[in-house]
Amino acid sequence: MTNSSNNNSVDRSGGESFTQEMQRDKAHRKKSRSLKPLRKIWPFITKYPVLLTAFVFFLFAASMSTLLLSYAVKYVMDCGFSSAGKNAEICERVSIATPGDTKSYFLIFLVVAVTGSLFGAARFYTISLMGQRVIADIRRTLYNHITGLSPAFFERVRTGEVLSRLTTDTMLIETVVGSSMSIALRSLVMVVGSVIIMFTINWKMAVMVLAIGPAIIIPVTLFGRRVQRLSREGQDNLATASGRASEALSSIQTVQAFTQEDTERAKFSEAVEDTFTSQKRRLKVRATMNFVMFGLGQIGIISILWNATKSASSGGMSGGDIGQFTMLAFVTMTNFGFVISTWTDLLRAAGASERIVELLGEVPDITAPENPVALHNAKGTIDVLDLTFSYPTRQEETALNHVNFSVKPGETVALVGPSGAGKTTMFQLLLRFYDPQSGQIKIDGIAIKNLTPETLRQQFAFVQQATPLFSGSAIDNIRYGRAGASDDEVIAAARAAFAHDFIMKLPDGYDTDLGEKALTLSGGQQQRIAIARAILRNAPILLLDEATSALDAESERAVQNAFAVLSKDRTTLVIAHRLATVKKADRIIVMDDGKIVDQGTHKELVKRDGLYARLAELQFNLED
Repeated sequence: MTNSSNNNSVDRSGGESFTQEMQRDKAHRKKSRSLKPLRKIWPFITKYPVLLTAFVFFLFAASMSTLLLSYAVKYVMDCGFSSAGKNAEICERVSIATPGDTKSYFLIFLVVAVTGSLFGAARFYTISLMGQRVIADIRRTLYNHITGLSPAFFERVRTGEVLSRLTTDTMLIETVVGSSMSIALRSLVMVVGSVIIMFTINWKMAVMVLAIGPAIIIPVTLFGRRVQRLSREGQDNLATASGRASEALSSIQTVQAFTQEDTERAKFSEAVEDTFTSQKRRLKVRATMNFVMFGLGQIGIISILWNATKSASSGGMSGGDIGQFTMLAFVTMTNFGFVISTWTDLLRAAGASERIVELLGEVPDITAPENPVALHNAKGTIDVLDLTFSYPTRQEETALNHVNFSVKPGETVALVGPSGAGKTTMFQLLLRFYDPQSGQIKIDGIAIKNLTPETLRQQFAFVQQATPLFSGSAIDNIRYGRAGASDDEVIAAARAAFAHDFIMKLPDGYDTDLGEKALTLSGGQQQRIAIARAILRNAPILLLDEATSALDAESERAVQNAFAVLSKDRTTLVIAHRLATVKKADRIIVMDDGKIVDQGTHKELVKRDGLYARLAELQFNLED
């Protein structure tokens, strides 16, 4: 996969560039030539001992039934078609049926075949069911762990990479647990069983069969490495094509507005063609490998059959022995090929399981204390004490520098200042998405580190500048603020946010499916849904981060009135760039470069002729 030199830079989130990430993954894959990482998924398998035991039983039963078919072939040939000489002695000793009774021997042959098929079907069902069960447990465990990780983790790791581990890597493990591992184990049992029986028939010819193995392994191993490399190349090219399509489709209006459809089609077509070319080369190598593997195997079987025929003519082997030995040699070669062909799948799954375990090994930066303090129905007092903070990926930059302020219960305080002043960072620390390097925050006199993250965040209702909505109905998106709220409570919150009227105009009202990210709504409608969600939460502290930025003037006025009523009994912190929305705040804290540079009421700050006065002059034209 080729990338331009620009991709070698570090991305804006502070994580690795895509090229660096790909190089690291390739280096990891080169050294990941061991199946040991597969042991890490063993605990997920042993959770189901009944299924595991049933699989092992059916595995051996199906394998033994297949091996018994070789005896059925022997006795059909020796006893079903003939009853003279040495054959007669064999048939009388076995006493399965009357020598020469072809019908009875074929009936026994049929019974063995059907029994083997039933055991094989049971083996397939149990291992496939276990694969689905195990992969569901892994995905659930992985997702539960990911959703508990701190935002700092997502600064370091791309969301796409996390999703890849949650989907693609788990699919590889599913393939191995539900298919490849079963095939490999079955094939090993078949090879071992066949070789043992062949030694009982003619040990010299059995040694010849074993001698063919190395002749197959060496070229197949060489081909297999090339197949593995070309498979990775194809996956990389496919990822490029998928990434290009995802990027274009998520911004389809921009693509069409700038009439770049043909450009995007050409780029996607090129990526798809690269994928096809790499897959074509892989298929050529795989076809050659199959030719070598099965060609050498068949040549070996023919050679063995020729030697067996010579042995039969000299009276050393019966016709049934030849038939049985030939069948066992074929079974050995075929299943030996299956073992080799599943090796690449097992290696890929080993790497996938290692990456999944690495992700499960990530420890959240934000954890609950050993002895958390209880906090119910907080009054809403906030104390910020000498707070200093830098983001984990930008340690050299100080986002907040010795910040101190207090907010009384029921007070409305606005945080204003230029972009990058630290306003949103303050909200993230209040919600304890990060911990400061020094200083602390207290809610009702309790340090937030002494609360569980869940208890702390239950004290807040949060409306962001662009609050994400989810696929689903309008009522579901509002009820996201408080699970279990009644329909009447949801509707009351929507009315307070002035969202009720436009919701009722939707095709199915509150039950209307809003689509992915609620993109069927305008920006203002999305924001009012988000505000209704915050109102429904009914928390003692309200955090508004440019909460009315997407509203038109009339809706903004209505929502501001709703907030005025809502904030009477709540502590409210407001971030706003449009100063008109915070003129009535009890207090305005002016921030710049991570510090508090001034605070007071709107009138007080305008008179001081500081940063706030300059911002106000730009917005209100207050020359007088």
